[in-house]
Amino acid sequence: MPLSGLVDGEPVVSCLLTEEEWSQLRGDVRAKRRTVTMRCGWKGQAKTSKLGTQYFAHSPGGDGCSAGETEQHLRAKAIIVEAITRAGWTAQTEVPGEGWVADVMATLGDVYVVFEVQWSRQDLAVYRHRQQRYRDAGIDAIAWFARHYDDLPRADKELPVFGLDVDDAGEATAMVGVKTLPLAEAVDRLLTRRLQHRDHLANGQPANAFVVAAVIACYRCHKGFGVWTARQTTVEGNCGGRDFRYRSTGVFAEHRPETIPSIREAGEQLSRDLGVQPGRIFRRHTETAGTHYMAFTCPHCNATCGDVFVEALFKGRPRVLSRSVSIPLTALARPHWCLAGDDGLCLVPPESVLAELARLSGPKIDPLPGGKRLKRRGASEAAVTISPVGTHGGIPAHEVVARMFGRH
Repeated sequence: MPLSGLVDGEPVVSCLLTEEEWSQLRGDVRAKRRTVTMRCGWKGQAKTSKLGTQYFAHSPGGDGCSAGETEQHLRAKAIIVEAITRAGWTAQTEVPGEGWVADVMATLGDVYVVFEVQWSRQDLAVYRHRQQRYRDAGIDAIAWFARHYDDLPRADKELPVFGLDVDDAGEATAMVGVKTLPLAEAVDRLLTRRLQHRDHLANGQPANAFVVAAVIACYRCHKGFGVWTARQTTVEGNCGGRDFRYRSTGVFAEHRPETIPSIREAGEQLSRDLGVQPGRIFRRHTETAGTHYMAFTCPHCNATCGDVFVEALFKGRPRVLSRSVSIPLTALARPHWCLAGDDGLCLVPPESVLAELARLSGPKIDPLPGGKRLKRRGASEAAVTISPVGTHGGIPAHEVVARMFGRH
């Protein structure tokens, strides 16, 4: 059920004709005043599906150049074509290549973008194989709209795939992350760069950290003092997405979010509210750790409070006090397809911010049985990520739309 055909030798995309023009063409073809020819050279007809989609069909006896497509598949293709045209691009359908036929191709200058509708179920490996064929052919970017979406990656910048639904009235919607929007809007956003891949949630505004404090007893002088941790950081993105970063107190960390001024101030005040002096945080070296790390120390005798004991304290559900505080502009590592809000897309952290993210969630050391045997490990999923965000990480306008889709 192609959308493209030759009418009196001239290429025509059926869904770009008005209803009046299409009705006139159908009458002319039936009266043999005009001729439709399919890509394979066979004679064709002008038809309209039950969902109202205008398309070309082979006359009886021929159907050698088009694969069978459902009415929903055809309807989605037509909506994509119309959205491409409204965005100022040139749309072509059923475009053949070496080993592939693109559902819809958008062209602007020397930039080529393919949109594929996948109505039937398809394995992830097949998606990636077909994606690579397009790249090998020099296509700048490829986006998929798939009916069977649940088992597919939703934030893979190498495979832009979005959910698709077409209802009985022919209305098509796309699923981007957890958000649903009209299919036409999704296409327009991709072409106008208002839907891009982002590795971080960020909006350039202060975020909230949830600070928890408890009392620990010094192993040397046995006096109690306050320790605290930043258990949760909440970050919102310009796209409206919100997520949380949870952290269980790590051990032997070279950098601690507890030293961030607003968190430290809250921890110290919470300690006083618990009726004890707040601990102090210094860079210390212990035999157990075998390295320098930021550690709490006793305010009474200056003894180092081992991270293992602080970790155990908070895991043991002690009496705690808590408070939410604002922290400097933050980013949260959350790959996602970002729908631009009123303030644009989520900010792209500059290199300095990425370094700060790595620093705060960087390698920690865990003690093994025996105390002195140590191993390094990468940051766990629970590690806190707090860092300032700088300016927008813009992409030069002359770069291909592939960069917009997240490819490098």
